[in-house]
Amino acid sequence: MNRLLVFVLTAMSAQAVEIVAHRGFSARAPENTLGAFNLAWENGTDACELDVYLTADGKTAVLHDKDTKRTSGVKLDVTKSKQAELIALDAGSWKGKEWTKEKIPTLEQALATLPPGKKRFFIEVKCGAEIVPELKRILEPMKDRADQLAIIAFNRAAAAESKKALPWVKVYRLASGKTKDKKPTDLTQLIADTKADQLDGLDLSMADFPWDEAMVKQIRDAGFGLYVWTVNKPADVRRFAKLGVDGITTDDPVMVRESLAKP
Repeated sequence: MNRLLVFVLTAMSAQAVEIVAHRGFSARAPENTLGAFNLAWENGTDACELDVYLTADGKTAVLHDKDTKRTSGVKLDVTKSKQAELIALDAGSWKGKEWTKEKIPTLEQALATLPPGKKRFFIEVKCGAEIVPELKRILEPMKDRADQLAIIAFNRAAAAESKKALPWVKVYRLASGKTKDKKPTDLTQLIADTKADQLDGLDLSMADFPWDEAMVKQIRDAGFGLYVWTVNKPADVRRFAKLGVDGITTDDPVMVRESLAKP
């Protein structure tokens, strides 16, 4: 195979794999902040992933943990706090003094960073199906941008109800390779559940699952899209791209793009 053909095939492969910035460009910026999302867009990511909870007053807050201690230094239980209390907190200083103005965003604020075109957001529901009416209220006005939105969730009910309420949005079931009691996840059952819920695919941890061509084929045979998280090493990036996943979630989208571009 000549070098030109190798370059062309490699470029095609890089374009085929969607790069998803995990909580924004979290390797360089404070996770789940507007600064992290904007930095990811500026550096050419294909998509950003964010985490969202329903607050005590029925609104949204974008952060990963159940409480705010790790990223703000102040401990508030997210689901027991009002939105105004949460978004007033400093969510950037822990990453560096240059990020001191970053706050916990609302879902609307995060989505407002989404550029026009083909870029998109993966919205991870961190709570249960109780957030679905608020998600619908926020996302319905974006129906003409359906291709730029996706919902992901570990909670089966949250994923299923999201799909029922927003059938025009792609919804993927998240799963780790091991259950909470440390047993291997039953992939066959997970596929059956996901199909029964009429979801669009799976978004799976790179750890603990028996990733190989047979596993990917099993998922593809179900007609599903397939994403993997969280991939932060070049060798792993190339391994999953070779397996043919649709997208790779990473803390460092620049590293992933550079890794995909290498023959």
